[in-house]
Amino acid sequence: MPDCPLCNGAGGQVLHQAAHWRLVLAHEPDWPGLVRLIWTEHVAEWSDLSESQALTLWTVIHRVERVLRQQLAPDKVNVASLGNFVPHLHVHLIPRWVDDATFPASIWSSLPVSGPADPQRLERAQARRQVVRAQEPGLCQALTDCFKVEFHQS
Repeated sequence: MPDCPLCNGAGGQVLHQAAHWRLVLAHEPDWPGLVRLIWTEHVAEWSDLSESQALTLWTVIHRVERVLRQQLAPDKVNVASLGNFVPHLHVHLIPRWVDDATFPASIWSSLPVSGPADPQRLERAQARRQVVRAQEPGLCQALTDCFKVEFHQS
């Protein structure tokens, strides 16, 4: 697709490239540790994949989520496949903490508008971002290493 950013670019720092998918560190400033799993072929929906391909994607998600939990110890990992703005199959794996800016809402939610922002929560969120950014090299290595062990891929 000539105007698709995921067809025309990596979508982040490539951590692993397989035949049908790539895993990238997104480098989202407010969401350190966010990784994207991007299907290489331009398809919009999971149902565009064969059953075997869909199972491969789920296997990758499973491995990535485990690594995120082991390396970063988040309170939660959100797994989201939206594609509303970029209709190219990709999955966001997002480490979340109860003190991040929008928790428990999604990262795409608006910041709360009722009353002033809690300065202590904002300070904790900033401190968390710095800690996670410092952990990203180890996270990248762990994510790369987890795909050295092969699994059935189609």
